[in-house]
Amino acid sequence: MSTTVDTMLDTLDSADVPESTTWTTGNVAEAFPGVFSTFGISFVFGPMELAFRRMFHDLGALSSSDVKVPEEVSDCFWSLFAGWGAGNIDKFREIANVLPGTSATAIEQQLFGYVRPDTVDANTVGRYPAILAKAPRWVIGVPRRHDAMFAELRRWRLDRLPRIADLDEAGCLAVLADARTRFEDIMSIHMGVAFISSALADKVAEAAAAGGFPGLEQHLLSGVGSDENEVAYDLWALAHGTISEQQFVDRHGYHGPNEGQLHGITWRENLAPIRSRLADYRAIADDNPRAPRHRSAAQRQLRDDAVQRLLNATPRSRRRATAWMVRIAGRFLALREQGKAGYLITYDVARAAARRLGDLLVERGVITDREHVFHLRYDALVAGISGDQSAIVTERIDRFARQQGIRVPQAWAGYPAVTKVDEDDDVALGTGGVVTGVAASAGQVEGRARVVRDPAETELDDGDILVCETTDPSWVSLFMVAAGVVTDFGGLLSHGPIVAREIGIPCVCGTESGSRQIRDGQMLRVDGDTGRVTVIG
Repeated sequence: MSTTVDTMLDTLDSADVPESTTWTTGNVAEAFPGVFSTFGISFVFGPMELAFRRMFHDLGALSSSDVKVPEEVSDCFWSLFAGWGAGNIDKFREIANVLPGTSATAIEQQLFGYVRPDTVDANTVGRYPAILAKAPRWVIGVPRRHDAMFAELRRWRLDRLPRIADLDEAGCLAVLADARTRFEDIMSIHMGVAFISSALADKVAEAAAAGGFPGLEQHLLSGVGSDENEVAYDLWALAHGTISEQQFVDRHGYHGPNEGQLHGITWRENLAPIRSRLADYRAIADDNPRAPRHRSAAQRQLRDDAVQRLLNATPRSRRRATAWMVRIAGRFLALREQGKAGYLITYDVARAAARRLGDLLVERGVITDREHVFHLRYDALVAGISGDQSAIVTERIDRFARQQGIRVPQAWAGYPAVTKVDEDDDVALGTGGVVTGVAASAGQVEGRARVVRDPAETELDDGDILVCETTDPSWVSLFMVAAGVVTDFGGLLSHGPIVAREIGIPCVCGTESGSRQIRDGQMLRVDGDTGRVTVIG
């Protein structure tokens, strides 16, 4: 018996799980960085779990009877530990082992940035008939369906947001239910895109190695275009006065610091983080190679050159298939970033409705501050809530604050060894010290380390090295100034590496402790070809 889902939603913890079950913060930390609030996890947990299961069912890897939220967290694809989200590695390995064309090892490396030493692939063929019947049709049709869903989400957001200020409680709950359904729908496709893109990236890397160009996949998987490219283009346009602030907010206002948590503040609500960056973009002239569109064009050319190198080294009989594989891998990588933007759009509408609901609950005396709505359970709000909730809100706010001051490891079995932030025992690197990770975006660069915890409160100078735990789309304004990127978490297909490749700066990800061992202001050499980060002064 392990912690039930209901208990986890109430305590924001999975205190009792089998010691053999393995977990990772991995890509979960990118999608949902930081600590969950009670409202946040109770709103998103069920739809997210169902999205995983719907996707695997659509691909033929799970039967229809598996598309349900289990009672116990150890049977789920993800859960919370001390408020922090974590993926169930064993569940993903089970799926990888029944999918053709990939393996548990490949999935661990691509999604989480590392492979455990005791990993053993155990591929089986029992689900192959169902997968071969369903997956090809899904893969062929998903790009068009994904584009259509994303376009509809953009339209829906702009239609709903202006109406929320006039809603009553029932109206707010209706919008929240709608946003929750749309979140599940986009995530069920997005997670499939993530899995397919991982498998395709692995095949591209194999083709590059077979052609005598190990590591060429970094260029083959760059220049694909993404939502972040559009953010960078419009940041530059806003700085140069060719679009208005309202136009920028309409297009990208769902981004912002801590955007992956419902209690976060988006650019729609506070544009100050963007305004503070505009001088950096204003200093980049239209004909400057560092202008966003020139950077994107340069990366597309690098990709085209890499493709040609690979095809020249590929036997003629396999060239057409290889070219198609690289092209479709690029398409799915772009969809991967589009999907992240899609679920953030649903979040932006949901948080607006939640804050309006918070105002109404204050008027009724249920809570004393609109932000306290994020410490109530979503299902309790749907069922109907009355009476003063101050006591339970105060208790949950205190727990939330405590959990923000702790850290869980990148991976573990059973329950994690939790440490307090102010009790870190990581040894600071001196001159000559090295941290290693995944070589995620090619090139070498030297510059001053800027260790960033909050992108909204950081001044990054041109040529600095961005060092952080992980990134999300709200960090793109820093990427355009940075000369290189170093992250603790992630793999080749994580957000930071994808954006770094799109704008052509070196990136090393998955260092595990780089942001804690590197000190702000140290001089670094970042080698995106070998995955080494060296302190040089």
